[in-house]
Amino acid sequence: LSFIAGLFMNAPRTWHAFLLNHTLFMGLGIGALFFLVIHYLAFAGWNVGVRRVTESFVSYLVFALLFQIVLYFGVNVLYPWTNQELMATDHLLHGKQGYFALPFYIARGLALFAVLVFFGWKLLQNSTNQDEEGGTELLARQKTLSALFLVLFAPLFTVFSVDLLKSLDPKWFSTIYGVYVFIGFVQASVAAVIITIRMMQRHGYLQNITVDHFHDLGKYLLGFTIFWAYIGVSQYLLIWYANVPEEITFYLLRQSPGWVWMSILLPMLRFLLPFALLLPRMAKRTPAYLEKVALLVLVAGWLDLFWLIMPYYSPEKVTFSFWDIGLFVGFLGFFAFAVRRFLSRHATVPVKDPFLHETLHHHVM
Repeated sequence: LSFIAGLFMNAPRTWHAFLLNHTLFMGLGIGALFFLVIHYLAFAGWNVGVRRVTESFVSYLVFALLFQIVLYFGVNVLYPWTNQELMATDHLLHGKQGYFALPFYIARGLALFAVLVFFGWKLLQNSTNQDEEGGTELLARQKTLSALFLVLFAPLFTVFSVDLLKSLDPKWFSTIYGVYVFIGFVQASVAAVIITIRMMQRHGYLQNITVDHFHDLGKYLLGFTIFWAYIGVSQYLLIWYANVPEEITFYLLRQSPGWVWMSILLPMLRFLLPFALLLPRMAKRTPAYLEKVALLVLVAGWLDLFWLIMPYYSPEKVTFSFWDIGLFVGFLGFFAFAVRRFLSRHATVPVKDPFLHETLHHHVM
């Protein structure tokens, strides 16, 4: 309802809010899928108990595909490269006309979603089928699928992140942008997994998840927090040091008086505070405490995407609107529906997984 009303009342702001919230929840699904496959490839057993939560996030990617198709109806509002006159006359852009041809642009996005949805579906199908069949045959298939997925995912996601977010400024150059977006998705996904497990435990589910599992999830959250900061600083320092006009526009816009305060606040909320709060061993072994830090990381993840997207709508200053919140609530509802739907149809723990005994007797030294 917020989206439909917004299209009539303030279409540009509504499309930017749609892009913001679609990207956030799609990122939770993509991050969860990556988290799922790396544990299959690493022969990990401790995470079997939390696997169904990550799988439920992956199930949202079908909804994300539908919202991505909706987003294509707003490209003329969001992206300056849809202005053919600008593309033909601007020296920095006319060489990119072929790349930004709309059919090719849509095809690249759908290619990534074809990989995400197909591999996500197969991994989830094999996992739930194993609850009935047991054995190791399906587990061996999971490892093959996981390896093939990563080979296809890495280049396709890099291109997709450029198309979805970086092309909001088609003149800007950054070769590390895809990694920055990706690690933000993974960090936010781990935070959301922690919060979801805590919510389920309060309702009597996943009682087999102990402080040792939370300890490992907390270590992941800390590690991805550090890596996000590393990538962010690397991008900034390389651009600052080179001082190339085509590269500095991104940071000049965000260092303007109306945006500089958010540029300072963001690394504090997404790195400095979580880093300091997660360092003690106690922090990772106290689920209620860890849940609060995870919530902070999720809020910071939303603000990070806001910082990436909204300066192109409102370059003068930071502005929050009803459409931002209304669409957030709407996307949250679809995401919660997908998660609940998956978890209600399947056992919350993979009961015949060969590594189930490891997760049931998991201890962190």
